[in-house]
Amino acid sequence: RLAAEMRAWPGVTHVLIASDRETYQHIWACRKAAMPLLMSIPGARKPITFVEDTAVDPTRLPEFVARFRQILQHHGTDGAFYGHASVGCLHIRPLLDSANRDDIARIEAIALEIADLVIEFGGAMSGEHGDGLARSFLNEKLFGPKIYRAFQELKAAFDPGNLMNPGKIVDAPRCVENLRYGEQYRTLPVVTTLDFSREGGFAAAVAMCNGAGVCRKTQTGTMCPSFMATGDEEHSTRGRANALRQVLSGNLPADELTGEKMFGTFALCLQCKGCKAECPSNVDVAKLKIEFLDHFWRRHGAPLGVKLMANVHQLNRFGSALAPMSNWLNKLPGSAWLREKLLGIDRRRPLPEFERNHFAAWFDARPKVTQAARGPIVLLDDCLTSYCEPNVNRAAVRVLEAAGYEVHRAGLSCCGRAMISKGLLGPAKQLVAENVSKLLPWAKQGVPIVGCEPSCLLTLTDEYLDLLPGDDTRTIAAQARLIDSHLIRERIELPLRKTAEPPQPVLLHGHCYQKALVGTSECRAALELAPGTKVTTLDSGCCGMAGSFGYEHYNVSMQIGSRVLFPAVNAQPAATVVAPGFSCRHQIEHGTARRALHPIEYLAERLEPRG
Repeated sequence: RLAAEMRAWPGVTHVLIASDRETYQHIWACRKAAMPLLMSIPGARKPITFVEDTAVDPTRLPEFVARFRQILQHHGTDGAFYGHASVGCLHIRPLLDSANRDDIARIEAIALEIADLVIEFGGAMSGEHGDGLARSFLNEKLFGPKIYRAFQELKAAFDPGNLMNPGKIVDAPRCVENLRYGEQYRTLPVVTTLDFSREGGFAAAVAMCNGAGVCRKTQTGTMCPSFMATGDEEHSTRGRANALRQVLSGNLPADELTGEKMFGTFALCLQCKGCKAECPSNVDVAKLKIEFLDHFWRRHGAPLGVKLMANVHQLNRFGSALAPMSNWLNKLPGSAWLREKLLGIDRRRPLPEFERNHFAAWFDARPKVTQAARGPIVLLDDCLTSYCEPNVNRAAVRVLEAAGYEVHRAGLSCCGRAMISKGLLGPAKQLVAENVSKLLPWAKQGVPIVGCEPSCLLTLTDEYLDLLPGDDTRTIAAQARLIDSHLIRERIELPLRKTAEPPQPVLLHGHCYQKALVGTSECRAALELAPGTKVTTLDSGCCGMAGSFGYEHYNVSMQIGSRVLFPAVNAQPAATVVAPGFSCRHQIEHGTARRALHPIEYLAERLEPRG
């Protein structure tokens, strides 16, 4: 009845009934994210909170807001509107640059004019948040000299030494005397390898962190796994951004930008990209870490372990060629100790096993399917699954051919993911240029490029654009999709077996990149193409492996996995565990002794037998 009545109100265009937990949690999440989102508005001008707390009679709010906006437009700007219109306290934050001389003058002029407007409307400058250093200087104007003197006398009586909150309420400095930036603010110029033009430059990318501290959450989501494990501010998204800001602003010496302390601050960043999606300001610390490492290695040189991990594609190729001897050598007594001493790989971490009959050998030896109904499709045969878990890409071929595609191998030596993650951006850029030349002819023809490994496929849609910005990488990115996303977006009907069995419970642990860049809904939908499949998507955050991280930081890695993922898997022994990420599957097996399938393996197992 309430909804029906509200729909009849003039001006109401929609009524949302939020009666289930998921819907109203989304609404509260939007409410909490709104303020930090405002701070991510592109450009030097940001919504500044110095007159945002005005409150007037709600019946006069429309007129007040119109007059407020006229003042802002007279000063050549506008405002961000946010808050509680129902009680007359609509937070209006003027868009200004507090490091610009002209805008600093506008701050004070706007404050004085808004105070006059508030007095005219019989309102208050501080309807909710208090005066602070932003509005206290207006109190004599607002309350008059007699009441203001009483304020001063009360303050002097209770705080004769002026020790408690000096400058608040009475005897306040001008509102422009305590700016975080100010006219003298300058940032250290940094020549970057990655393209930061979308963020407005490296310093602007750092400044996207506004200190809201959403990265300090510990109960849900992915950001920030190292903070969830350590509880240490230094190892949070905000901590890392602030460390960079301290150097860029001159509060720390310029050498600290590539110093050992900064290296320690970034050491436990898993580059999960959770902050890129879950931080309301979308600060991308994974990208900042990659750029930092590039500068750090150029100054200090990269150790052998870093170089080997960056060239994992070559290691995997050699390991596969020498299998099963290579697997035997990895298990010899003392080999784990030697790896730890020489390469920094924790002796407790088992290595993936190599497959001699790797994916390329299998694919090139099999009969080719030509003139398929849906035409060609390119499969990104990544160097992780191809040499260690070739069954994943074999399953992809089965599913794609069942869908009517003529499958082609991308045939890249490596997508460059490992080099990029390790910050060796010089060789990574060369490799990416080679890969672009191989993929571009397919992409220009509109041929889809699909992949099974999220960390590799999504490198084409993310870091490629930063390493080699331009039309070529944008064309490739537009054609690149995870294989499960492609199945859903193209509405492909697979020949899957019907089943009369009870629903098959499936636990889905999404890959961090997948969750941050494209989400897991399409992966879940692809799994549910199989009849009788009931999927539970785990809110398990990062698995803790994150490429080479779990080899180098074993204790933190296992602590992250033990937070949600391991207990959730152990709690449902009858469920099939599914994880798109190569590292995730290995972490799950190591932490729970359960083998996880790739989603495409799950679907391939349920295809109707070929006639």
